[in-house]
Amino acid sequence: MDQKLLVEERGQSTVEWVGIVLLVAVLMAGLATTGITASPLGLLHSISRQMLCAVSLSKSCDREPPLSLAYGDSGAGLIRANTPELFFGRDLLGLPVDYRTCRSPYCAEAEQGGEVRESRAGEPVTLFTRVLDCRVDAAMRDPVDVCDGDRAGSFYIQFWAYYPESASLRGAPFLEEKGYHPNDWESMQVRVGPEGEVSQRASSHNGHNHDRSFVNWGSDIGWGFLSGAAEKAGLREPGGWGKKTGKYLIAGGSHAGNVGGDELDNYPSHTPARFIHLVPLETVRDDPISRPARFDPITPPWEKDLWTNPEAEGTG
Repeated sequence: MDQKLLVEERGQSTVEWVGIVLLVAVLMAGLATTGITASPLGLLHSISRQMLCAVSLSKSCDREPPLSLAYGDSGAGLIRANTPELFFGRDLLGLPVDYRTCRSPYCAEAEQGGEVRESRAGEPVTLFTRVLDCRVDAAMRDPVDVCDGDRAGSFYIQFWAYYPESASLRGAPFLEEKGYHPNDWESMQVRVGPEGEVSQRASSHNGHNHDRSFVNWGSDIGWGFLSGAAEKAGLREPGGWGKKTGKYLIAGGSHAGNVGGDELDNYPSHTPARFIHLVPLETVRDDPISRPARFDPITPPWEKDLWTNPEAEGTG
């Protein structure tokens, strides 16, 4: 295709995207201020979602993404076999959603308790996937991926969750505003070792944990010397990695995660793995719907150290 024509098409899609977003924002603001109930607002969001998907031109965000096309049959099989069941805390603030079609707290809100498959506005529970294949025979390895040392021979899967907002200190007097920010990216990671052994960990504040425990304080606040001391004393799993549980336990307000060591009674809402919408992040982050997205003040996954270094201890 002629390069000039390609640029013109990309520019046109961006103009259309901005126009659609402005139109939808005006309509939703107008309905909300008139006291319209949630049902019509949900219908409007569903319509706007279809419009945004149409503007993407070459892709449909309503169809199950082709994992095998992004990662090959072997990689896709490992992803599906290790997709976790999600458990949400009692203070459920919002579901992980597709940032391309839901960027406001409203469209991520969900009923609390029991099985949850989508938000009140009809947004499916979504996890974005990222693969770092450090196996010896890896055919799709990115040259920037850090696969030396202990990483060699392993297959890493990152499940990234996007939330329109985060409220770590919700309900805390005088501090609630300090703990709030728009946009939030968290992750649960799986490591398949050279012998097939599987480990899990989840992002939690400034580090990564397996079990929820007071010994994770060093990791949570980003003080490596504290978490290192806990690991040397055998009180904490190295790097936050531990045995596979098949679960991803998510705090409702902050979305800090762990994968084991907690009572499920504290997590009354859940989404079975088979109902999670999986989207290969490598293939969509530069598509026409994704390009205008901004996540201030949060760093998106592809700008984090973890994107290329699967054993990174920090979350920045």
